[in-house]
Amino acid sequence: MHTDFQAKSMKGDNQTLMELEKMKNNLEQQLREMTNTIERQREMIALAKRDPLTGVRNRQGIPELVNSSLCAHCEGVFFIMDLDNFKSVNDTYGHMEGDRTLVKFAKALKVSVDSKDIIARLGGDEFVVFAPGHYDKYEVKAKAQRFIQQIERSLTMPGNSIQVTVSMGIAIAPHDGLTYKELYGNADKALYSVKNEGKNGYCFFSELDKLRSDNSACGKPHFSIEEITGKLKEKRVSGSYEVTYNDFEKIYRFIERNLIRNRREIQCVLFTLENYTGADEMIIQRQLELLKHAIVSSLRKGDVTTRYSSTQMLTLLIDVNTENAGMVAERILCRYRREAGRDMMNTLYDIRQLMAGGELVPD
Repeated sequence: MHTDFQAKSMKGDNQTLMELEKMKNNLEQQLREMTNTIERQREMIALAKRDPLTGVRNRQGIPELVNSSLCAHCEGVFFIMDLDNFKSVNDTYGHMEGDRTLVKFAKALKVSVDSKDIIARLGGDEFVVFAPGHYDKYEVKAKAQRFIQQIERSLTMPGNSIQVTVSMGIAIAPHDGLTYKELYGNADKALYSVKNEGKNGYCFFSELDKLRSDNSACGKPHFSIEEITGKLKEKRVSGSYEVTYNDFEKIYRFIERNLIRNRREIQCVLFTLENYTGADEMIIQRQLELLKHAIVSSLRKGDVTTRYSSTQMLTLLIDVNTENAGMVAERILCRYRREAGRDMMNTLYDIRQLMAGGELVPD
């Protein structure tokens, strides 16, 4: 009897162990399924916070990161930027080329940011970069200039008649805000100011009041329409025109449609500062100002010039053949070298005769 009881007891213990093992396996399987479900949800949330075209964060993926960084350190720089003339790229070359341009824009930003910086595409051609930590103003300017130069180099396409440049607004924490919403709003105001002033550049939110004050103090006196048209009739307007790139583009199109078809020769000249890599941003801007002064003071009545990029000036020479355009360009460079002295940068120029309807103007 004792032996029989012991056998039954062992049999019962084994069955209990098997049931416990089965329960354990079931629990482990449920735990694995729950873990996989949570992981898939995390992946879906992460994808929802990424821009599918460029791979950078989207509008939903950046506010929390910026706010978290600001709560921890209370310092950082917020850059908001978009592409000038992007609509023209879509209208001229189609939306597929527009998408390729946006991908190049994002890649250029990835190359030029620091490892701790946060990049996001907010929609359309609007991108932001948040750089956590402390930067002095010269470091911020150098960083902005690096972004712009890298983007412009990446988006330069041979044979593309549309120059895509960058406009940028900058807000700095804590002075310009301590939350994502505040920094975004103030940087956007600075960006709007750049757009109003002709695009292709950057502006600090902290400088807006000074800019408004300067513009107000330097405003032109009011003239009547009779006075203005009287001066035009008397041909008292002389010298070249220095305009924003946006206005330059309109003038270019007008000339292309009208003057060229009247068999007038128009030359387009691009001046480029070379070997500026590693140079201080303020020195580059100073040299560009000297080059601009040399151009404006050398051109004749009716000629038009504009800043084309951070290191280039673009000029239209009216009623000038290619040979004479070369002489004008050399004269401009001589004046620039004389005024710049030992600080001058190597400067190249390229000349191309304006075309009508995509063809060379007939002789």
